[in-house]
Amino acid sequence: MFFVHQALSALTFLATFVSGAPSSGLLGLGVGADVDIDLNIQVLAELGVAITENVTPLTPLAGFNIDATLDIGILFGRGGYGTLHNVAHGARYTITIDIDGKPYPVQFDTGSADLWLFRANFTCEDENYTVTDPSNCYHAGSGPAGFSQGTIDDEIYEITYGDGSAINGTFGYGTVSYGGITVQKQQYALADRAYWPNGVNFTSGIMGFGIPSLTEAYYTDGTRNNYSAVLYNSWPAQAIEDGLLVPSQFTVGLFRRGLNDTENAYGGFVALGGTPPPADFPYTGVWATTPMIKVAHPTYDIPLRYDFYNLQPDGFTVNGNFFEWVSPIQNDTGLQAPTIVDSGTTISRVPSYVSAAIAQAFEPPAHIDHDFMDWYLAPCNSTVPEVSFRIGGQDFAITPRDILLDGELGEVDDGESCLLGFQPNPHPDESDDPSYPNIPVFGMTFMRNVVVVHDLENYRLIFGGVHFD
Repeated sequence: MFFVHQALSALTFLATFVSGAPSSGLLGLGVGADVDIDLNIQVLAELGVAITENVTPLTPLAGFNIDATLDIGILFGRGGYGTLHNVAHGARYTITIDIDGKPYPVQFDTGSADLWLFRANFTCEDENYTVTDPSNCYHAGSGPAGFSQGTIDDEIYEITYGDGSAINGTFGYGTVSYGGITVQKQQYALADRAYWPNGVNFTSGIMGFGIPSLTEAYYTDGTRNNYSAVLYNSWPAQAIEDGLLVPSQFTVGLFRRGLNDTENAYGGFVALGGTPPPADFPYTGVWATTPMIKVAHPTYDIPLRYDFYNLQPDGFTVNGNFFEWVSPIQNDTGLQAPTIVDSGTTISRVPSYVSAAIAQAFEPPAHIDHDFMDWYLAPCNSTVPEVSFRIGGQDFAITPRDILLDGELGEVDDGESCLLGFQPNPHPDESDDPSYPNIPVFGMTFMRNVVVVHDLENYRLIFGGVHFD
């Protein structure tokens, strides 16, 4: 994909600290006396962010593959919040959805837009497209054998993920509920064939919360539209069109996995219709908003449009030293590529000068391991630098545990070295497409330090500082 961005203006808000009444919170998170609840409420009102009690949990998952693009989840409500469940040692997050009256655990992903489940009696394949036992696709059970409201005969589903996993399937319609919101007729896919080596046995598919331009439906006769995707409404977009997600906002908060947490521990939340109440949530009081950036792909005749949740950061700070953000250049437009915010990417990928500045500030300095994907490693007992990222004029600090990853998620084979949470993007010359650079991604290691409000009415991203630890 190739990026053309609009002029960026950012509006920033800072709620200074004064005393406020402590609260245990809807999610069981204590709100300390240094958080001004009333001021946070005022700032959210000025930002146009609704306060909702429809919050559902995310669950973090186990069975981590370092190359995989990974996801997040939610609890049930309407315009409310929910917990995310934490699996894969904090590398993935899941939610539970309901399709035609039956619950299914799925990965939650803001970096894709399709909802799909494994079809009953699907065919599992290996990397050579050879049929293998379904257990080798590491899923938590299959979906239905067919669609309750009919099959779309002239469309197919095809997608390949960053780790090489691939799904081929069929589209149809069903009733899909999540967080107390029921879309009566939702297009989704059933996987007929799958190469799914990193499924970790916790999910039956994926729920994409991305923008409809990311959907991956194709006509069976590709010549009908020059082999381009056939866009349709993702579940959030259909809920908005049906007047069910009001206002058109959802918030994602990813919790950091505790060192002693079990699999399927609560790992965060998704709030539908706004953001959790300040009385129930540990906001720091720092808020910033920035417009989502449209992109165009001239090489493929794709016009200017929204696709990923894109932004342009201001810069970053390492041990008090500020560096401006310099994005890779899109060759077919000459413009800077934006940065994606994606709940489904485990380790953030940043321009090489960003990761180098962070790595060099470690004591002792981190080093690139050429036997480990040319990624930075450091001794697990290193002194970690102070790092923050500036968005919309405000700095959002990153906790040391997301700068140097620990436990099963971060330790490499020798048990003494750990992965950095912000790794270099491959050089633009290594991109699969010469006109399109490898773009930066703020993944889980960034998102665990903020809440992100996705405002789909005004096409903004709003970031709030949080105290999750």
